Amino acid sequence: MSRKLRGPMADWNVSEFLLRQILLAVQGGNWQRGGGKGQKPKPIPLPDDKGRGDAPAKAKSSGADIARRLQNLGQIPADVKI
Repeated sequence: MSRKLRGPMADWNVSEFLLRQILLAVQGGNWQRGGGKGQKPKPIPLPDDKGRGDAPAKAKSSGADIARRLQNLGQIPADVKI
């Protein structure tokens, strides 16, 4: 159920997010102490980051699509017409 609700983010928990932030802070501090020379550190991309070059941008979901997804998850009764 978690995979349905969160998609690729289901594999990430608080520990992974905190480690990602710690790594970025350490890299940023080292970059600053080095006088800002070189390329500025980039954060580790999240599994669902938008704007990546390897995945096409998705169109916005329509209201009917969202209602169908909620119905599949059991949040809207199955007898309700979409």
